[in-house]
Amino acid sequence: MTDGGLRHYLDLAERFQAERAVGAPAWLRALRQDGIAQLARQGFPTSAHEDWKYTNVAPVREQTFAPVHTVHEASMTEAVARLSLPGPGPRLVFVDGWFVRELSRLDGLPEGLTVRGLREALQEGLVPEDLVGQRARADASAFTALNAALLEEGAWVDVAPGTVCAEPVQLLFLSRGVGTLALASPRVVVRVAERGELTLVESYVGAQPGLSFTNTVTEATIGDGARFTHLKQQAEADEALHIGGLHAALGRESHFASHVLSFGGTLARSEVHTFFGAEGGEATLNGLYVGQGAQHLDHWTNLDHAHPRCTSRELYKGVLDGQSRGTFHGKVMVRLDAQRTDARQACRNLLLSEKASAEARPQLEILADDVKCAHGATVGRLDAQALFYLRSRGIPRDEAERLLTLAFAQEVVAALPLAPLRAQAEAWLARKLPGTQEGRS
Repeated sequence: MTDGGLRHYLDLAERFQAERAVGAPAWLRALRQDGIAQLARQGFPTSAHEDWKYTNVAPVREQTFAPVHTVHEASMTEAVARLSLPGPGPRLVFVDGWFVRELSRLDGLPEGLTVRGLREALQEGLVPEDLVGQRARADASAFTALNAALLEEGAWVDVAPGTVCAEPVQLLFLSRGVGTLALASPRVVVRVAERGELTLVESYVGAQPGLSFTNTVTEATIGDGARFTHLKQQAEADEALHIGGLHAALGRESHFASHVLSFGGTLARSEVHTFFGAEGGEATLNGLYVGQGAQHLDHWTNLDHAHPRCTSRELYKGVLDGQSRGTFHGKVMVRLDAQRTDARQACRNLLLSEKASAEARPQLEILADDVKCAHGATVGRLDAQALFYLRSRGIPRDEAERLLTLAFAQEVVAALPLAPLRAQAEAWLARKLPGTQEGRS
């Protein structure tokens, strides 16, 4: 029997499919229909699902979120200026999930780089059908299925063979929140062809306080010898819900780096799926989540070593204050023929209050015998001796805690390859640390 919350989203998706059927290519209609079917079959996950054991998605089921397509460009101009990365690189701006050309910057793209809103790119036939819904399949989860069922808007980023993009591409997603119950379902499709290089920044920010739901999917195809760096900053409004998945497929001798920063939202989950599709690939996964109040910040990663001689390095850190909860589930799969795999995985959590909590579940599944693999996880509090050392030199307790916490998080922040994003991350971090007005719940 279908519960009322699921029925709302199924009805929404079926109406969406009917309204967009005219003019849509057959493969896109089929992809949306598969999303509807998978959502109906799976239903929303509960704590009985192993991958969602610690995350309750009832807030999604209990609200009637729906796409909202009323955009006031003028009211967003200040937010865009404040939240955009400085520099001349391309920028696509979205409000409640919809591309707004008037707020974007697409002039002067270098030769070999295509950056477009996904809806426009689909209408013009620019997006190959084998790049959509293949890395991020609708049967991956109910939320991937919901995104597929409502697939229309997002971004198309294409790097031609041998093209090196000197400037990062920024996708800025703004949620308005107030009184809208807006559901944003962007799909970001990226292709970095052989020997290409791209840095992509996805920023999800609450431009105004209020309840909203962002359900985003990014799928990236990385060609042989290509380099792709993906940076995601999640700083939604305090009341917001955010679920996002990145699915990356690596070619031979390719390099992939993912950096995830999670600061906002009352409930937020970030997934990173990495598939080594050929020999010699390298992947680096870094993440930092900082919670306070009653925030729930969930991170799930999967590194699928399907071919030999691939390397992965993973480090996630959590800083949790108030009654917040952080969860990390990281799986490294080494398949039978993936000899000479080299994989390292670590998750470290710092609890700043008695009521904060963290769950860390690193996992290795190794079927090959010639490998180097290790994993580890820690949950703890500030070092008492270090805290005593700082206080004995006249530093107030709150300031000492702030300094030690900043030092703990700095390992992930310092690894960010863009100085402006490091500055933004440090600013968000400072707002939530002990010793600041906002930092103690």
